[in-house]
Amino acid sequence: MCAMEMVAWLAGEPHSDEPRCACPVLAALTRACNDSMNDEARNRHLRPLVPLLVNTRRTAAVERERGMLVLDHVVRVLMPAALKRRHQHAEARCLQQMPAVVDVVSARAALRALEHFAPKHHAAIWTLQRAVEGAAPARYVAGAVHVARTAMGPETWAGMAHLIETMALAEGRTEASEIVADE
Repeated sequence: MCAMEMVAWLAGEPHSDEPRCACPVLAALTRACNDSMNDEARNRHLRPLVPLLVNTRRTAAVERERGMLVLDHVVRVLMPAALKRRHQHAEARCLQQMPAVVDVVSARAALRALEHFAPKHHAAIWTLQRAVEGAAPARYVAGAVHVARTAMGPETWAGMAHLIETMALAEGRTEASEIVADE
């Protein structure tokens, strides 16, 4: 049973990986992580989050905030990690020091920065492009998992699980820099 099917089961909903009680943004991100993890990683990182995902559906505004948090994480956490792995420390610093991605305007600025500092990181650029084009966050957040898989090492899944947990617990805006402070 995948993580989101467990959420449906806990909520008493019909068997589905798209439970009505769960935020579509959190569900999309969780499904993408679930599909990319092996059984050990899934049990270690996603299973403890399942109860937190029940009844996370909120307003469209909260969904947009959660989507922006994922974009911020891509730009200021995941991509700097990927660049550092390739010994591009100056470029990584530039992305880390960018203002938080909180709306379409800041997403556009982040997209331009990614195109300049990391033009070969297609998944990150694709993810930001979808947001700038106005796609619903549930449509683009899975792109963060593709970025994470190429950007990070052994801590990939712990970091993504921490992002999901933070988003599930927060009603409003939290910056990516606050999320990684614990790591």
